Amino acid sequence: MFRYKSNKQALVVAVLVILLCLACLSGATLALFTSDINDGKIGIVTTTGDVEVDIVDADDVSRSLVGDTLDFKDASVTFEPGATFCTKGFKVINKGNVNIRFRVSVSADEEMDMRGFNDAFTVWITTDPSGDGDTQLLTEFTGTILPGAFTEDTYYICIKMKESAGNEFKGQTYNGIGITVYAIQGNVEV
Repeated sequence: MFRYKSNKQALVVAVLVILLCLACLSGATLALFTSDINDGKIGIVTTTGDVEVDIVDADDVSRSLVGDTLDFKDASVTFEPGATFCTKGFKVINKGNVNIRFRVSVSADEEMDMRGFNDAFTVWITTDPSGDGDTQLLTEFTGTILPGAFTEDTYYICIKMKESAGNEFKGQTYNGIGITVYAIQGNVEV
C-alpha cells in the first residue's frame, strides 16, 4: 500500500511539471508573436493582391498576343536535324498590383504527342534575336516583373530539331503548340 501511494504522488508531480512546461511554452510563443508595444496585436502582416499577366507584341506592347499565332521569324520553316528557328519577339506585362515571378512553357492541345515533340526538339528562351546569344532552357527559366510594368527584354522562343532525331519524325506535323505564361506572386528585387 505504501508503494502505491508513492507511485500516485510521482504521477501527480509529473502531471504538474508537464502543465507548468506547457504554460511556459505558450507564454513564450505569445511573447514571440506579439508586437513590442505589447498591445496584444499579432506582429505579422500579410498582403494579397491581383496577379494578372499578358503576353504582348514586342513592337507594340498594347497588342496582346493571347489567342494569336506567334510566327517564326523565318517564314519558310522546314525542320531537319540540326535546324533551329526562333519566334518573333514578345514581352510579358504585369497587369496586376503585386510583384510576380513568371515562367514560360510550350504547351499543346490534347491531340498532339508532346512526348514525341520533346524527343525530337530542344526548346529554349533567349533575348538574342539570332537565338545564339545568352540562352536558357525553357524548363529552367524564371523571370520577374514589378506591378504595372513589362519585361525590359524582348524574349524569343527557339526550337531546334535534335541531330539525333531519326526517320521516325519524317513527315510529322505538330499542330496546336502554344506558349503559356504562368505567374505567381513573388519577391522581386529592384
